[in-house]
Amino acid sequence: MAEKIPDGPGSDRSGKSSLIRSLPGSIGWRLKFACSAIVDLCLPRICADCRKIGTLPEKSWCPACWEKIPHIAPPLCPGCGRPFRDALGSSDHLCGDCIERRFHFDSARSAVLHEGTVRTRVHEFKFGGQLRWTPCLVDLLETAYVAWGPDAPDFIVPVPLHTRRLARRGFNQAGLLARELGRKIKTPVLPCALVRKNSTPPQTRLKRDERLKNVKGAFEISRDAKVRGCRILLIDDVFTTGTTLSECAKVLKRKGGASEVYALTVTRALPD
Repeated sequence: MAEKIPDGPGSDRSGKSSLIRSLPGSIGWRLKFACSAIVDLCLPRICADCRKIGTLPEKSWCPACWEKIPHIAPPLCPGCGRPFRDALGSSDHLCGDCIERRFHFDSARSAVLHEGTVRTRVHEFKFGGQLRWTPCLVDLLETAYVAWGPDAPDFIVPVPLHTRRLARRGFNQAGLLARELGRKIKTPVLPCALVRKNSTPPQTRLKRDERLKNVKGAFEISRDAKVRGCRILLIDDVFTTGTTLSECAKVLKRKGGASEVYALTVTRALPD
């Protein structure tokens, strides 16, 4: 059964909400997402930050709040996309991780820094089950993708959850982001191309070396994944150390035969 989601900002204490939460995960999140989509069609868009009516065309942010978002901009690492906040005015250059070739993806980008309102929305979306924030997060992904301009991918692949965590949470946040981004940029999504075979502890509080050990061998390619010779866009919500994305890229290339793997996330968390 789906994990009971605690009440939070914007949560509905009505019987309908309780019924949705009590449904099996795969049905529950689909019903919630469908209800959210219907509401979006019937009501005017409300800014994901200030909650005022009137947003940018086809976006979930008003102009003023969009300008306040900490969008990632140069200078940054052309490999993993890490921004150099203390080197404003300098040119793009490789970071230490990319100089040492620590990553298996070809390159990566993130839309914004993991702070402020966007960080709150990611947490509410991911841990609070507030699927209404999907459009505003996908807006950020799409903008970053267009500005980045990598070669058009053949497929989009989300970072998978282990089946036990998927059952508890009720949905895969990366899967929802990938599906909506695919719809916007007209690229097919392979939601089950990767399988998380090991139920590993959350990466959140682990150091880099611990993260590497935690995800090593955690993923495998699905038997039905036809990605040989294909260019893949890998999607997740947050880039912290890049270890999960790198491990997924390694499996897609070595086991699946993908020719190129690019990674895109909503936010980028930087060390203090």
